[in-house]
Amino acid sequence: MKKFLVIIFVLVVLGFLGQAYESASCRNHVEDLKLTGVEAENEYNKCKSF
Repeated sequence: MKKFLVIIFVLVVLGFLGQAYESASCRNHVEDLKLTGVEAENEYNKCKSF
């Protein structure tokens, strides 16, 4: 039972790390394009949905 809980915990942590990496990656993408305002927000959302 403990192994099962550890596996679940590891999967949850990896999920959070994946989301954090995706968010940082998209933020860097928008910064590299030097976009601001609505254009930056639209590009960021487009990147996250991809």
